[in-house]
Amino acid sequence: MKIELLADHRDFIPALAEWYILEWGPFYGERGPGDALADLTSRSNRNEIPIGFVATGNGEIFGAAALDLDAATDLTPSVVGLLVVPSQRGRGIATALLESAESIAKGLGYSRIYVSTTILGGLLVRMGWYACGEVEFVNEERGQIFAKDL
Repeated sequence: MKIELLADHRDFIPALAEWYILEWGPFYGERGPGDALADLTSRSNRNEIPIGFVATGNGEIFGAAALDLDAATDLTPSVVGLLVVPSQRGRGIATALLESAESIAKGLGYSRIYVSTTILGGLLVRMGWYACGEVEFVNEERGQIFAKDL
């Protein structure tokens, strides 16, 4: 498995957009305020935020994430759109994507990054992140905001 820039795999954007709609229907679905295709396309940068990256192997995509402004919290840079294909979960892909986010953010000169989540708290704490607030998502689900000093 490799972590590569989304800019180098634009052909994956339509499939990723479909996965985002399935995973985050309240935001990216028909009635949601988000546009998965537009968000992913905007993350095709190489040296500036928003910047997306993908986990790939054997010509397939296993997962994706990006550094962007988090619409729910206005914190930047935030890890957004972190998604691992269900068949590939439990293989360390989320960890690799988060480590890449940390490395990219540091390389761009940031000293801290953020992520908002409802499910990744345990993994984030194990990776040295700390809880720093709460957030309410579009679907009215509550989540935690985590930060990591780089």
